[in-house]
Amino acid sequence: MKISVIDLGYNSLKLVNYDVRIDNTFSAYSQHSILARLGEGLDKTGFLNDDSIIRTVKALKLLQQTVKFESSAQVLPVATSAVREAGNKDQFLALVSGETGFDFKVLSDREEALYSFAGSYTATNVPAGIFFDLGGGTLEMVIAEKSRVRRVFSTPLGGLRLTDLYATDNGRFTKKNYAKMSDRILELLPDRKELPQLGKLELVGAGGTVRAIARYHQMIIDYPLDKLHNYLMDINSVELIHRTLRKMSPKQIGNIPVIGEDRAKSIVAGSLVIQLMMRKLKIPQLVVSTHGLRDGVLSAFLKDPRAYEKGSVDSILPRLTSDKPVSLSATSSRIIKAFAARDLLDPQEQFILVQALEEAQKLPLYDPETLFYIIANSDSVLTHSEHLLLALSLVRIRGLRGADWLYAKYKDMLEKDAKNTIKRISSMITLIEILEKTGSDLQVTLSAHQIRLRISSGKQDFPTALFKNTLKDFENAFKLEAQFSLTPISSQKPAPEILSSEKS
Repeated sequence: MKISVIDLGYNSLKLVNYDVRIDNTFSAYSQHSILARLGEGLDKTGFLNDDSIIRTVKALKLLQQTVKFESSAQVLPVATSAVREAGNKDQFLALVSGETGFDFKVLSDREEALYSFAGSYTATNVPAGIFFDLGGGTLEMVIAEKSRVRRVFSTPLGGLRLTDLYATDNGRFTKKNYAKMSDRILELLPDRKELPQLGKLELVGAGGTVRAIARYHQMIIDYPLDKLHNYLMDINSVELIHRTLRKMSPKQIGNIPVIGEDRAKSIVAGSLVIQLMMRKLKIPQLVVSTHGLRDGVLSAFLKDPRAYEKGSVDSILPRLTSDKPVSLSATSSRIIKAFAARDLLDPQEQFILVQALEEAQKLPLYDPETLFYIIANSDSVLTHSEHLLLALSLVRIRGLRGADWLYAKYKDMLEKDAKNTIKRISSMITLIEILEKTGSDLQVTLSAHQIRLRISSGKQDFPTALFKNTLKDFENAFKLEAQFSLTPISSQKPAPEILSSEKS
């Protein structure tokens, strides 16, 4: 089923088309963005001006035809701060409905913040953090721990709004106005002492400015991967980019291909907000999320359409951000737990292995090298280095001859022991796949330098020669001597559980 989400913001208008599967998981397959600048001048008059309304209606008519061409089963139009704050909101919404047929749901600042949080939280692996969405009109912030929302902030610190208030007619900032803007940002940002005491907090950012400065940073350092989601930037990099952009005119910024004309006007102010936020909150690193408001809106609608229409975001949120059940078989889960209990896999390797087994179930049938680039450049809850380990592990079991070359190409992004990690994960994947495909079960016994695997074969013939070859790889990866015994199905008692064994 196809569903479209239209996001009418302060600065831009976005349409995302999603493919929604039968289990309500989804993926975006096309996106369209138009710089409508609906909120331009709103702070000075309190009303949407005629030029902005004309631009927006014209853009919405184009998106209406796009949605019709895509044959979307459902369209979810949402509007944020520009419409929410406008004195002529009702007249504007009536005009849009009459001209385009789109009946926009105007999100409250809390709805906007929480839907954006839901989209980012479920797409990252951040247990406790500050999740923010920096738009053209507002900055929304959610402080959360293990999916529990502890505090929500909404401040009028959007990039376009600040530019309209403090920039000159040519889009640049005088020293005096730049200082005023900085003071205003610091005044409105929360202090660290205002935040719940949750220990170490990570900073996760969504929105066009975040994506633009991350792309620019990747361009500067010649980053080898072609993806933004879960990209990491430290505060020094954010400050360097802001200083560089501040020296440029909007025209010069617009000539940077990864930023473009649409973002050129507001990115100096927007990047200053991010820089000052990191400095004031004493958080040295930014995690970039390309998933936010639109994903959260769609998730809420799919989870409970009636509650979504009523605006009952707080009742839907726990169901959106609860931990996703792992789709592994009982056998796979027991094997992973058994190896982890014997300290053969560290927590990071366990996490990557689980993600790899889930991903292996849906991999397309491509040659291994093409498959590597598909995996490595796709979005994941894993960090980029962890996802590289996953990609290299999966193509290693597909027999990619160039696996070592790919490792050499990306080794600067990986830790020193990465090669052994790849061997451990790939050998575990192969071992589990053999047991799964043959319906076999396994008992594990570990002594000081030896691991014994007792296999109870299933209904399918057990590939003994293939398994022996896998064990050689396994021995090399884990630095253990491996032995196995096979109990044929004809002589089996009921399939045994994996037994715990203490190290001797």
